[in-house]
Amino acid sequence: MKTIRQETVENYSKRNSDHYDDPTNKNFLYGKKTEEFVKSIVFNNKEKTVLDIGCGTGFVFDILGEKIKDDKIKFIGVEPAEGMLEIAKKKYTDYKNVEFKTGTFSEIPYNDESVDKITSTLALHWVPSIKSSLKEVKRVLKPGGSVDIMLTEKDDGDSFKNPIIAAMKKHLNFKQIMNAATLSQRLSKNHMKEKLLEFFDENDYQIDVKNVKQQIFGNFDDHMKWWKSRSEQIISEIGNKDSFLVDLKVELEKIKTEKGIPFDLSLLYINVKKK
Repeated sequence: MKTIRQETVENYSKRNSDHYDDPTNKNFLYGKKTEEFVKSIVFNNKEKTVLDIGCGTGFVFDILGEKIKDDKIKFIGVEPAEGMLEIAKKKYTDYKNVEFKTGTFSEIPYNDESVDKITSTLALHWVPSIKSSLKEVKRVLKPGGSVDIMLTEKDDGDSFKNPIIAAMKKHLNFKQIMNAATLSQRLSKNHMKEKLLEFFDENDYQIDVKNVKQQIFGNFDDHMKWWKSRSEQIISEIGNKDSFLVDLKVELEKIKTEKGIPFDLSLLYINVKKK
């Protein structure tokens, strides 16, 4: 029997990968915030190996643009969903300094102390264990390396929760809904800082965790484009997903305002670097 985590990875490969790079998805809500976050990352001249964990279709590398063309820097993408990796590899076939490998936060396919910088966007909250994931990050990071990670905070999507649960009740039993609810890690800023301190000593590292909040409005189609590509795995156990989406639209229309359907975005921006 497949675990719900395995279902998540397969969902990204089979259903989500095809529309992950949709322009609306990339320029709205999570996509827009990912771009802002990546553009804020500071690179220094000593960083010659950059590892992006949970790279998906290579979105971070897309945003880095001209920097990817610097053949003095090796860019590595690690991703468990083969459907995503296939797209990423096709994009960067002609780049000798870019490579992609199958892997996860808890199983990074690289040697100890082998990378200068680790990046990740909207992936860490899907892991089974934050502790084992950060342990792996620390293992492969060089002693003077840095980490830049963006993930969802515990209050992310508060306005969406009740409509989604109401729609799910028509298709899933209580146990299935609870399984879906625990699929994503729900960490506060302070909780995340505590986890980081287990592996990065404050005497040696500067650890910054910032909570970024924003309420974003859109119509149903706008929201569904990002939701299908980034969060649809929470309904992996629903047989008739099209029927579920009809029910979800009814529920989301109930919270619609003059500005549109609201989504309470709440993200954590993490930066760890040697003092």
